[in-house]
Amino acid sequence: MGKKVIKYLKSKKQLYYLLQMLLFIKNIKIKSKTGLTKKYPIVIQLPITNNCNSKCVMCNVHKMNPTKEMSSDQFKKVLNSSLFKKVIAVGINGGEPTLNKNLIQYVDVILALPKIKSLNIISHGFNQKILLSKLEEIYTKCKKAKVLFHVSISLDGVGQVHNNIRGLNVFNITAATIDEINNNKHKYCDSLDVGCTVIKQNVNHLNELSVYAESKNIDLRYRLGISNKRIESDKLLDDFSVLNNEYTQSALEFFYSQMGKEKSLSGKFKYFSIYYFLKSNEPKRLLGCLWQEDGVTLDHEGNIYYCAVESEKIGNLLSDNGESNFFLKENLQYRKTIIDSKCDNCIHDYPGVPTFINVLPFLKELFHRNFFTKKYKYLSKIS
Repeated sequence: MGKKVIKYLKSKKQLYYLLQMLLFIKNIKIKSKTGLTKKYPIVIQLPITNNCNSKCVMCNVHKMNPTKEMSSDQFKKVLNSSLFKKVIAVGINGGEPTLNKNLIQYVDVILALPKIKSLNIISHGFNQKILLSKLEEIYTKCKKAKVLFHVSISLDGVGQVHNNIRGLNVFNITAATIDEINNNKHKYCDSLDVGCTVIKQNVNHLNELSVYAESKNIDLRYRLGISNKRIESDKLLDDFSVLNNEYTQSALEFFYSQMGKEKSLSGKFKYFSIYYFLKSNEPKRLLGCLWQEDGVTLDHEGNIYYCAVESEKIGNLLSDNGESNFFLKENLQYRKTIIDSKCDNCIHDYPGVPTFINVLPFLKELFHRNFFTKKYKYLSKIS
């Protein structure tokens, strides 16, 4: 769809909203994923190091014993597996990706994937000089390969709030990194967003962060701090989680308000899903998840997992056949067990196509909000 058409539709708010709704409903699935379908993954979550020089309160990766990352030759061997022949998107994270000395060589291998269309990298942003240099180089390579490049920088509050969460005095340099990228996207990336993890330490300071982001014209995205085996945040829940404690109400109010502010229906649905999860006596995941059948996690040692949040490793591609392991009957049954027993208790904002039954509460909420808003305006006019 051309830019002029999109601009015209946005000027016709009701028409644009209707189009969004039709596209949103069009992508809804009828049946839930079982985990047993033999589908090649289309997306890789790629934590390329467990080294990190941040000391976040919601993550234990900085306390884990650093392990050696794959060499560029080993990484090439791993990604040459037929398991990845249909991959269209790769997300690089860590630890802190800039601490992997082979980052650029890894990107070269990723861009050689036969179907690759997009690359994403997440960074804490305060290894500024190294990060900016790497981003320039990566973006040049991505443009040449006609691959979209997205950058996400983590920012969990303004000033001391962010410093307290990161365990370091890094707000100013992180903010300067964000400003540099945001003001010079032509040098660094096709798109940028800033990611905030909502936890006890910042839940009552998020409006300040929202105002800050708006003043800087920054695309700010929120996610809920959750249990994650890979970074051992499951051992720290009492330290940071807003679930089932005195911080829950603040989180509820915040995510409900974000649903109202968000412009896209998919964004509204994400924030409503987090709100719905927080308010339910028996939490239920409404969001879809690519890692139920369409994604794979590959770590810095060549181990593969179905899900980074809950899965144990199912093989190592330096020594095993990736395709055979991924589709092994016993392993697929293990993936089904994760879906059946863990998915409803997970509110990680992994993307994915939701089912119609899970979208119904959201559609009801939209109707409720729109109906009562119009009713209130009408009654105000005639009173």
